[in-house]
Amino acid sequence: MEALLGQFDYLVRYLFAVIAVIVLLRCVFSLFRARPKREVMATMINLADDSEIEISNWETSVGRSRSCDISLKQYGTVSRFHAVLALRKDGWFIFDTDSKMGVYVNGKKIKHAHQVFDGDTIAFGNAVMRFSSNGYGVDSEDEVADYTNAARLVNLSDNSAFYLNGSCLIGRDPECNICLPMNDVSREHAEVYLDRDGWMVADLNSRGGTYLNGEMVFDAYPLYDGDVIDIGAYSFMFRE
Repeated sequence: MEALLGQFDYLVRYLFAVIAVIVLLRCVFSLFRARPKREVMATMINLADDSEIEISNWETSVGRSRSCDISLKQYGTVSRFHAVLALRKDGWFIFDTDSKMGVYVNGKKIKHAHQVFDGDTIAFGNAVMRFSSNGYGVDSEDEVADYTNAARLVNLSDNSAFYLNGSCLIGRDPECNICLPMNDVSREHAEVYLDRDGWMVADLNSRGGTYLNGEMVFDAYPLYDGDVIDIGAYSFMFRE
């Protein structure tokens, strides 16, 4: 009887050892197994270089800090924690998290939160993105606005883009649509605006002057794709 109990005890210990090895191997395999790719819920396209940023979270932080989900550290006008893009039951919303330069949707500054739709342009400082959902939070029967060919000014120093919507005031004043905080830039230096003849650039009696393709602007001059506007030390290419 004792011999039988001894054999049983040996078998039980052996069985538990085998089970422990199997569990350990399953844990190891699960660590190295390829994880399923997270579903892309939306994308934002940088209008400066057409690069795509995939969004896979219900809430996505945007800012210059490396801890943000979307880090825009190359843009000096973007705050460390600039905004949050979130999917709610009513659709996608962008929240301004007390940023210094503000958040603009289709050229209009938002106060705190604003709903965004496919094709909308969102500007974080001078980083301008075009939003596109993958069907999340979007009613397929809704009419989608088209901002694909939006006119914009591209800063040639860092390739950042400013979306243009009707009128764009450029100057040193923080209230300007494009704020250039340099002493050689007047508080209200120049304006780019749209009239019945197309896009125009006008100097606003600035001290240093406004230059279009190397020539000083004395009145309002028409703009064409590829034109370069010089304001102080800044150079912008007009694209449409």
